[in-house]
Amino acid sequence: MIRFLVSRGHGYTHECLCKTPQAPATSLMTYDQLLRSRWLRRATYVFADIDRLSFWDLELAAHAYLEMQRLGLSVLNNPAKVKTRYALLRALYRAGLNDFDVYRVDEINSSIRFPVFVRRNQLHDGPMTDLLHSGRELENAIATAVNGGTPMENLVVIEFAAEPVRPGLYRKLGAYRIGDVIVPTVSAHDTVWLTKHGQLGIAGEDLYRDELTLMQTNPFAEHLKKVFEIAGIEYGRADFGIYNRRVQVYEINTNPMINQPMPHPFAARRESIRLCWENYLEALRALDSGGGWPVRLSNGTLQPRRLRTNLFVRTRPTA
Repeated sequence: MIRFLVSRGHGYTHECLCKTPQAPATSLMTYDQLLRSRWLRRATYVFADIDRLSFWDLELAAHAYLEMQRLGLSVLNNPAKVKTRYALLRALYRAGLNDFDVYRVDEINSSIRFPVFVRRNQLHDGPMTDLLHSGRELENAIATAVNGGTPMENLVVIEFAAEPVRPGLYRKLGAYRIGDVIVPTVSAHDTVWLTKHGQLGIAGEDLYRDELTLMQTNPFAEHLKKVFEIAGIEYGRADFGIYNRRVQVYEINTNPMINQPMPHPFAARRESIRLCWENYLEALRALDSGGGWPVRLSNGTLQPRRLRTNLFVRTRPTA
């Protein structure tokens, strides 16, 4: 049994696994359910959706991870160690694994390399701006975001580091880490630098054959293992590209969307999809810790007593 822990309303990402006969027994559990549990089924628990947790929920989840580990349960993604966007990109830049830097809005200085774009530090909703080419454009973009209700604390500025795979076409690569295994996934191709879902069939046969070779040889595996180690992430999907012949990791999603194989007009892409799906399921099966008797939580709940006392505020009626 593998259980994915997700924030409320975001279990859709792994729902298809629960219905896939070839997958190990899989279920979803919200953090709300976890933190109120008195018993837990024996399973491998994946702490997903880390970047959607508030600071308070994040600390509760980190305590839960430690308690579950103490009870002998298999757990992945220690919430106390997982790096989300700003911390991850800054660490990768300092480690020399990325060639671009990231800034909080109060860190911007003359060393920033334009063009840049602005986005939220958390979530995966994409940039808030197009590419910005000067300090004045950046100042105006930040002011617009803040005046529109986005807290300054939530904003980051990221240097641009992408190039087309061929004139007029961008490619976003991806790979999962599932335990100790790196599983490459299919690319997204688009005519704009912001490549999220891509356009069906736009790459053409030659690029899809090239993608299939990447899927079969997995040439970036060792590099990505270092990235995931720095990130403190044992399950997730890295999105990356090639810039100046070097891998550039843009983000890691701990709750990536998992889809069953879909039809595609090109044979090479269909083979890549099949290969990714089979390798993903094989790596997932290796995580399955089986079943067994449920474990009882020592204090009746995963919320530490010190933290539980602050969960509810009691107020006296006013006179």
